[in-house]
Amino acid sequence: MPYLSRPRPTPRWSPLLDAADFGGPLFPEEAFPPPDDSAKAYAAACRRGYAAMAKTRVAITGLARDVGRILPLTIRRVENLTRCFADSRIVVFENDSRDDTRLLLSRWAGANPRVDATCEQLDDPVNPTTRCLDRAGRMALYRRRCQERVLKLCPRFDAVIIVDFDVQGGFSIDGIASSFGWPDWDFVGSNGLICRRHGWTMNALRQYDTWAMRFDADLTPLSTAAAGGLVYERGGPLVPVTSCFGGLGIYTMAAYARGRYGGDDLEHATFHRSLITAGYDQLFLNPSQLVVYGRRHRFGDRVVSALGAAWSRLAGGGPQPGLFPRIRAPGDSDRVSGSNRRAA
Repeated sequence: MPYLSRPRPTPRWSPLLDAADFGGPLFPEEAFPPPDDSAKAYAAACRRGYAAMAKTRVAITGLARDVGRILPLTIRRVENLTRCFADSRIVVFENDSRDDTRLLLSRWAGANPRVDATCEQLDDPVNPTTRCLDRAGRMALYRRRCQERVLKLCPRFDAVIIVDFDVQGGFSIDGIASSFGWPDWDFVGSNGLICRRHGWTMNALRQYDTWAMRFDADLTPLSTAAAGGLVYERGGPLVPVTSCFGGLGIYTMAAYARGRYGGDDLEHATFHRSLITAGYDQLFLNPSQLVVYGRRHRFGDRVVSALGAAWSRLAGGGPQPGLFPRIRAPGDSDRVSGSNRRAA
């Protein structure tokens, strides 16, 4: 399979992105059209993928902590995804929430027999968003809890999808289908993007999950600046990696069962290193498997937005909206709107 090591970078902004609605249960696929020269191949991969998904049994798993504000929407998105598969099971691990996350998970499990939610009071500190091995060790523990539960409940299923439950903008189901339309992989990670202001452009895109992205045999981490610029074009071929994640990752069950989470690096990196050692080395990032986290707010956003709106009115055009406005709850200290990154 002639995979390319570096597809063309996607434009970091388009008018379609400004007009998109990322606040609903369905991902705005139209905001990310593939270029003309790859549109037919992308559509064919999606068709193959949806046909494969209809015959596939999948476990969908993720972590939850203080995600009550976004969880009802995440539930709708995950349940929409399960309808594409022959059978599904949802496994969630929650710890130390102070909001209504546990109540919402309990209600979900009560209403849907395919949902299994484990809640634990560990008194762990809130994970920082920086590259921190203490954080990595805790995350490895939480991921192992999910893995143990998945392997107990559905060991004979075909695939596992790990989803970040606190992503505000959602994930592309067409993109997931395109992954299932490609052959010969053990893992496929996502093109996980975040909006941030770049100069006068309010909704420029950056790669968000930068610590997870690795390309060499030693799994050397890239700098945040370097990895943040790797925004891939939808419709391109799979990108070989030695590790990535991007908010949603798909594993074959055979690979997922052999992986081991450790705390001496980011948990995704240790898991993927163990897969490669075990011979499950077909790891890729799919440019079409899009995840939109939300917004990274920057100092001066409001001023630039107001000046841009004033200029647009003078020029006779409409203002460029700032996607994902800041929404805060008391005690919130994160800078990603609607996505508090505490568990993930």
